[in-house]
Amino acid sequence: MSSEITTPPLGMAAHPARELRADPFHAGVRLASLGGWLAAVSGVYFIGAWVWGLIFGDSQSWFWLPWLIITLFLSQPLARRGERWLQQHWSSGRTVRLASGSVTMREKAGDQPLNLAHKVNYWRWHFQIRDRRGGRVPNGHHCYALRLVQDDHVVNLYTFLAPGEAEKLTARWDFYEIRRASANDAHPPARAVTLGGRDATYLSAEHERWERGAELTPADFEALLAHLDQHLPAFAAAPTS
Repeated sequence: MSSEITTPPLGMAAHPARELRADPFHAGVRLASLGGWLAAVSGVYFIGAWVWGLIFGDSQSWFWLPWLIITLFLSQPLARRGERWLQQHWSSGRTVRLASGSVTMREKAGDQPLNLAHKVNYWRWHFQIRDRRGGRVPNGHHCYALRLVQDDHVVNLYTFLAPGEAEKLTARWDFYEIRRASANDAHPPARAVTLGGRDATYLSAEHERWERGAELTPADFEALLAHLDQHLPAFAAAPTS
């Protein structure tokens, strides 16, 4: 959705600045997590095989196959813990700074500061993940995105939510729903804008999100929305166009 916001109410209480880490699942974390999982599998497998050999010797050579299957399951908690540690300690180099009256996207190419006391254009949209094979985001989850524009500064942020979380978020803020192309697109219903569809503006914004957007965790994305809601009076009640 798009809207233009002017000066927020005076006397608004200031809050300490907050840094949100963008792209927590960046390429480095994904590759290191894969390596950590392989290391966990190897470590658990060889330790178990060594203990088995000490007790039974080589008389039970069939042991390796069931133990390998068990190892694949046992290594999952270790791998997930390692991935969480990497996300907390290995930054992608992109952060979103929330300060009183401002939002700043920080990245290597340069900062993108937005002064919330001046006019801001924004669009909010979402779509459901379908027909995806593999990947960390399962089918049925939703991508929720936000595009903020002020002068020459553009910020594209998004997150992925499970269906239940998506319903709760949509209950608080309106998001335009990008839907699949269909025969009805040539004759949209009267409430197409409210219900969603394939508006060219949102399709273009989605393309830009795909190319240059920064991912936030669901909690951080909600923190961003709450921050904008606090500083932009009409943000929560913005129309769906």
